[in-house]
Amino acid sequence: MKTKFLFAALLVSLSVVLSSYSMNDGRVYITIRNANLGHNNGPRTETPITASIENDIITTEVSTYSGTISVSIEDEDGETVISSAENVLPNSQFTTNVTSLDDGNYTIFYTLSDSTVYYGDFVIE
Repeated sequence: MKTKFLFAALLVSLSVVLSSYSMNDGRVYITIRNANLGHNNGPRTETPITASIENDIITTEVSTYSGTISVSIEDEDGETVISSAENVLPNSQFTTNVTSLDDGNYTIFYTLSDSTVYYGDFVIE
């Protein structure tokens, strides 16, 4: 009986702790892949770039790269709808405002100065 009580108390305490941490905080992480490695390049392959979108703002974080990154976003038809260039340092971040985009599927491309291209797909709803 004592074991059941302790187990129930543990479950209750975990539910209180876990309920205060939201896994769905509105931020959606964009899986970034190296275009040179093809579509099978999964998230375990190390990339110097991570990205997430929240409230129509894409936050790009750069871990190890220093230099210029050209950013372009294409719609489902392959048309470029946003483009910019960012000068970055390691361990920095920048944002891209996508509030002007209509609902739909998009791909963001990051081209480094050595012509390495990373990309990720995201949805605007």
